[in-house]
Amino acid sequence: MNNKERSKIAGCAGFSRLVYNFGLSLLTQYWEFEGIKASDAKRLAEIEKVFTNYVKTKPEYAWMKQYPSAIYSSALLNLAKATLAMA
Repeated sequence: MNNKERSKIAGCAGFSRLVYNFGLSLLTQYWEFEGIKASDAKRLAEIEKVFTNYVKTKPEYAWMKQYPSAIYSSALLNLAKATLAMA
């Protein structure tokens, strides 16, 4: 493996971690509002929509376009699995 490949893999991992933490942050904020009656799965689906339609469109996050959407979808899917394990 060369340095370019190592760098790309590290970038993918970092992007995945950023998305996971973003989703976790929003999800835990939802937990604080007892009036919201939705499952974590529905909340995570909404978080993915926010990420796709709002966050990724901001100019400061233009760098995210170099990574496939499967990375952030997988990160949020892993978050969903982790929340199920906590229940």
